[in-house]
Amino acid sequence: FWLKFCEFVVMATVSDAHRAKFDAAGQGHVLKYLDALEGEAAAQLAQQINDIDPQGVKESLAGAEAELTRAAQDAQIDPPTPESTATLGTMTAENTAAWEKRGLEAIAAGLVVACVLGGGQGSRLGYDGPKGMFELGLPSNKTLFQLFAERVLKLQGLAAAHGDVKPMPFVVMTSPGNHSTTVNFFKSNGFFGLTEEQVDFFPQGTVPCLHADGKIMMQSASCIATNPDGNGGFYPALHKSGVLDKLIARGAKYMHVFAVDNILARPADPRFVGFCLERNADCGNKVCWKRSPDEAVGVVAMRNGKPSVVEYSELDEGRKNLRDGNGQLVYGAGNICNHYYTLEFIRDVVIPNFTSMFHLARKKIACINENGEQVTPTEPNGIKLESFIFDVFPLSARMSILECKREEEFSPVKNMAGSDSPDTARAMLSALHGSWVKAAGGTIEDGATIEVAPSTSYGGEGLEAVVAGKSFTSVVNI
Repeated sequence: FWLKFCEFVVMATVSDAHRAKFDAAGQGHVLKYLDALEGEAAAQLAQQINDIDPQGVKESLAGAEAELTRAAQDAQIDPPTPESTATLGTMTAENTAAWEKRGLEAIAAGLVVACVLGGGQGSRLGYDGPKGMFELGLPSNKTLFQLFAERVLKLQGLAAAHGDVKPMPFVVMTSPGNHSTTVNFFKSNGFFGLTEEQVDFFPQGTVPCLHADGKIMMQSASCIATNPDGNGGFYPALHKSGVLDKLIARGAKYMHVFAVDNILARPADPRFVGFCLERNADCGNKVCWKRSPDEAVGVVAMRNGKPSVVEYSELDEGRKNLRDGNGQLVYGAGNICNHYYTLEFIRDVVIPNFTSMFHLARKKIACINENGEQVTPTEPNGIKLESFIFDVFPLSARMSILECKREEEFSPVKNMAGSDSPDTARAMLSALHGSWVKAAGGTIEDGATIEVAPSTSYGGEGLEAVVAGKSFTSVVNI
């Protein structure tokens, strides 16, 4: 997260003060490479050096090493406390209506931000571009980015019934490699009905790769080896980009963050926002209960008394299979990367503590040795640091967990075929939208594929006048 991603400006020199920081942190070897370069190669390496905080690198490595030590120690794992959780499926209509009303009022007042983590590439889908730009084969041919933007636009319309509505900020986290492609995609499509002023983009950061002794690796004599800092890099990138301060200056107070690959994600879901507001939560997590003990997904639990995501591999067989009196898995609150935060929590709690959030992974990393010779390792030779977006959960003083229905809110697109593929996503979207049509008085013939446009309905509301008494067959885009 030490790299500041703004418009690229070539800085051919490194100040004496910044050189002193590298020397003090034991990274002076990088400057020797710079001093041997000229022209564009020197300018590019200088840019990398100027964007790195060497003391931050040192602190993050120390934090990652400490985390390794803690992970090796036995931790007390317990299920989430009952008072911190709620289940949409068991709440009364009055409960959910009250949450939705409160959420819509906050949206109308301009207090809520929707943010999609859109840095992932579509390579596993056979697509050479950002995953959010991938066409899923829907009747409308819409991409994930378009669906989310149009849902935000519809939500603004629904919020208008609760006061003079302000444009809801929509934030897109990109990656350094696809930032300009993503921005241009939105621009060329007129921001899908949103205004340009309400959409902000910022790229996820990268971190230097390190040798075992903590020294920064050189990919070549003119380039530092780097790796993405994980989806937990969302927090410092939001801060470093200036977007966090911009949102706070505009009066926003709450943020809903979700993954780009979930076709059923409801940006700024007013029920979820209202639930978190009712609980006075500084951090919230929407979960889907695991289908079986063997579903390899991390679960929300308490680790040494603090809210955490416990990875599948960390649960022993007893906890994986433990069920309550109703037969439900006790450790079943599956994490689906669907989070709520107050911006105050991100600014005042997360950012000051972020250097302690990194994890250490030993990897094979192509680099040059001290003689400038290219090394292609056959065994792990270096360290990559990364963080996860849920690593901040233990910092929360008031975390709340809302269980949603998988068939209504979670269908990830991760694979080209089989499970969690475009085929399963289309089927789940069609089933959900078909259920909306039936509830509104329409009839669905067997084999029909149904898609309800976000402009028509955000969550199944307002369809009666459109579908009541009608029968739908074949492929339908309503």
